[in-house]
Amino acid sequence: MKNRIELLQQYFGHNSLKEGQELIIARVLAGENTFGILPTGGGKSLCYQLPALVLSGVTVVVSPLIALMRDQVHTLVERGVPAARVDSTSSEEEKLEILESAQSGELKLLYVSPERFVEPRMILFLKGVNISLLAIDEAHCVSEWGHSFRSSYIQLPRVVKSVKPECVLALTATASPRTAQGIRQAFSILKKNQIQTSFYRSNLSFHVSACSTEEKEQRLLSLLSDEARVPAIVYATRRNDVEALAALLNKAGLKARAYHAGMPADARAEVQDGFAEHRFDIICATIAFGMGVDMPDVRSVVHYHPPKSPEGWIQESGRAGRDGGESHCEVFLNADDRADIEGMVQAKRPSRHAVYAILQNIFSQRSRAIISRYQLSTENDMAAELLDILLARLETGGWVSRDGASWMWCHLVPLRWDAGARKRALYGFPKKQQEVFTEMLSSRQRTNLYDLVGGDVLKMNKLVGQLRELESGGDVKLKMSHSLIHYKIKKVPESIESLASEMLGVFEEHCGYDMKRVEAVFKMAGSRKCLAVSLVGYFGEKLIQPCGKCSACLGRVIPRGLPERKAEEVSLEELQAIQVLVSERRSALSSSERLARFLCGIYSPAMMRYRLYNHPSWGMLDRLPYDDVLACARAQQV
Repeated sequence: MKNRIELLQQYFGHNSLKEGQELIIARVLAGENTFGILPTGGGKSLCYQLPALVLSGVTVVVSPLIALMRDQVHTLVERGVPAARVDSTSSEEEKLEILESAQSGELKLLYVSPERFVEPRMILFLKGVNISLLAIDEAHCVSEWGHSFRSSYIQLPRVVKSVKPECVLALTATASPRTAQGIRQAFSILKKNQIQTSFYRSNLSFHVSACSTEEKEQRLLSLLSDEARVPAIVYATRRNDVEALAALLNKAGLKARAYHAGMPADARAEVQDGFAEHRFDIICATIAFGMGVDMPDVRSVVHYHPPKSPEGWIQESGRAGRDGGESHCEVFLNADDRADIEGMVQAKRPSRHAVYAILQNIFSQRSRAIISRYQLSTENDMAAELLDILLARLETGGWVSRDGASWMWCHLVPLRWDAGARKRALYGFPKKQQEVFTEMLSSRQRTNLYDLVGGDVLKMNKLVGQLRELESGGDVKLKMSHSLIHYKIKKVPESIESLASEMLGVFEEHCGYDMKRVEAVFKMAGSRKCLAVSLVGYFGEKLIQPCGKCSACLGRVIPRGLPERKAEEVSLEELQAIQVLVSERRSALSSSERLARFLCGIYSPAMMRYRLYNHPSWGMLDRLPYDDVLACARAQQV
């Protein structure tokens, strides 16, 4: 058997490992559960890809990034490494073929999305596989205090224990001490097995510029007109800002494209690929861009609006200079930016009515509940990440337990249209079930499975099993959409009002924590202390000496009084427009909080579902602090 350096050279073209990679891989090959914190560009993927070639069994990689899984599997297969992925885009036939390959030992790496990993059928299958290594990518998602908590991660520790891998590896690019402790506890990792390399990268220079809103455009044009500063990523908060900046740069003769989550998936992929292939120099994006993107020669990262947290600042800036070349990272800020960011944090606070309605929806379904995250989030205008925290708290508090998943919609597509094929496909099913399937096949439209079973979890599970069985015959294909989560109700609260108050307390705590992170960003930005020292210090690291090249080290300290807009009152015309909105009684604007979000132009689930960002009054008071707009909305809705 070749040693790991020979395999490293043969499959990855490297002659040596970075310090952090070497330490992590050594622990993994020794069979010790390990936690690796490697900053963006630190080479996390090699920490499980190389051991996968050394170890005898299968390496399972859990990752929420479908684009990253797709790219890594494609690259590995091209290099001759047997690898495959199972995620929401995989058909049942593909999934079965891949899992059989893993069970037979043909695969070395199996990538799985967290949603698929926790499915009962997947768990049962993995229990029969020799898993040498189980790698959890983006491990910060397991902590509700991390910067990107995901409810699908809450079950990972339990499932990991049940499939009994020989070794567990958790990986992330950023983790505060509080988040790191939660990750170690979740996956039974000793503190001595936490490998954290320096967040400081000497090729990155950090800068802060205090700019009025008008000055920002000129500063951006001046910075990116220098050929040494591109390729570049420009981060902005809102989608319309992203599009406006791309237009501004193109008008000035610079090649730029916009990227945000509101674009169709194929359009986003086209922009991402075009940037990576250097068809244009600048990408203007919301933070939706960057996860899993491996472009080595980005020369600048500009935060046109300041990041919302130190985690975001260091992670997004870390997308520059992965090739080791000198790169520029700059944050533009003013007093209005701070008010906007703090307003967004405050605006995410859900109302008591929203929390009560969600709890009522869950616990009114008796012993078992089926929920749609999309529906609960958009109908109650609660941010998805806060809904995930609520659901996680219900699980950890012993109120509910996850009981599988399914889909709301199913399009049953016949692969053969002749009567004989249809009769053959339905043979063996009960007569009543044959009638249901015949109707689904004849409609040529998708069927609402939730309505079909009357919201009954047991019937839903049985129906989905029968549909899978029908598909396995090879005469029909299932096209599922709109995922649902199933829960067992373990205990019912005596008072939903009391439980709602408890959950509101949790959200207040999270809001306070997010406000502290905003405070940390502006405190670092305005300090005379070296920016690099401040940033890495947030993550518990100490630099021996200042970097010598950031704006603070160069004496360019931002003023105490940041530039800000002149305060403007709400005009009579604007008040009249608000009164018209209230009189229309739109369900998406049914509370003062929702109306305030709309008037401030803050994207939220209800705004997105009903496309209210296209309304002519959208964001008409975005110049004012959120609290002031909320007070105005309350006055108009009395």
